[in-house]
Amino acid sequence: MMLCCFALMGVAQAQDMVNGINVQTLSGISTMVSNDRDVNDIGVLTYVPDDADSLFIFQLPAGTSWGSMFPASMVSEYAGGSIIAALYLSGNAQMAGTYEVRIYVGGDTEGGTLMSQQSFEITGNETEPITIILDTPVGISGTENIWLMYYQDGSVTAPAIAIRDNVGDPNNRWVYVEPYGWLDLAVAGGAGYCWFSMAYVDDFEMLGENTETVAVYPNPTTSNVTIQAKGMNHISVLNTLGQVVYDANVGSDMQVLDMGQYEAGVYMVRVTTDNGVGVQRVVVK
Repeated sequence: MMLCCFALMGVAQAQDMVNGINVQTLSGISTMVSNDRDVNDIGVLTYVPDDADSLFIFQLPAGTSWGSMFPASMVSEYAGGSIIAALYLSGNAQMAGTYEVRIYVGGDTEGGTLMSQQSFEITGNETEPITIILDTPVGISGTENIWLMYYQDGSVTAPAIAIRDNVGDPNNRWVYVEPYGWLDLAVAGGAGYCWFSMAYVDDFEMLGENTETVAVYPNPTTSNVTIQAKGMNHISVLNTLGQVVYDANVGSDMQVLDMGQYEAGVYMVRVTTDNGVGVQRVVVK
């Protein structure tokens, strides 16, 4: 395993505080990431190129935030939709801990309004990427920037996932170093790298608005679930990787699905009706 170090060289105060960042290669994880970017109206906000094949762990100072800003021009195609989940990679014991994903709306040089702040756990033994399904989807107006940031208040360091990219977008290199504020990772000594950030978007305008009209029970389940919605005409089931595991047109207001055929975990049941779209989370035990 390659190990290298570099000091923060562009910001003197930050350099005095940090005194260097460790970078380790992270092997065996890139094959777990699907580059299927638009599946059944589930889009992906990311700067990660399709051919990314090398991932790195940055050991950042405790209390540091890192991530990406997606400008309005980039998210405008999803106007009216919502960010429903964020992806994070693990698979290394040194990454174990409690993290947060934070999504801000607005702001050019720092996140504007904090719209979602959700914690998630990493054990370091994961064999698949971790998908953090947001308790409350974050709406996209298409006229404001979106910030997707991660945070880990570790006792010593906060592991962050990066990719090597010498010509990457500056908005994929944001890092917050207390007490000096938001910096460009390249300016702060991390030239040649940018973050692995990825958010899932449901670009249907009605996402969440008709959730109360869709009934899914029992939940949690170990086998069958019953789905009820007036005017129901289509059902999709997605796993936490955003992959569609079930997709079918329906012709009645009640359907029974065998969820016991899928691995234990959280799934999103997306129901299209005559009045719009509703999404319910289902836990399979």
